[in-house]
Amino acid sequence: MANAEETPNPDILFRGIDGNECEAFVAAIRDRAFAQGMNEGDPWMLRYATSRLRGKAMRWHAKLDPSTRQDWDQFVQALFEEYPFVDERDEGEVATPV
Repeated sequence: MANAEETPNPDILFRGIDGNECEAFVAAIRDRAFAQGMNEGDPWMLRYATSRLRGKAMRWHAKLDPSTRQDWDQFVQALFEEYPFVDERDEGEVATPV
């Protein structure tokens, strides 16, 4: 039986909803790597992250260039380009200059 450190965290999933989910996903993968002692674990983070993709995100990943699918930094850059950050202000809200 695998110990808790070896089992995937079912809470870390990326479905391709939006940029906020994407940013939280990348941060969670990095936090998990740090907790596992994988500070320099780009290959580990890449394998783990791709195992946590679901739905739209999994289909997007399948279409990526192979070189991007094999490099953590390129993978993260591609994620952020495909799923840009969403400002959490209401669409009708107007920023007031100070």
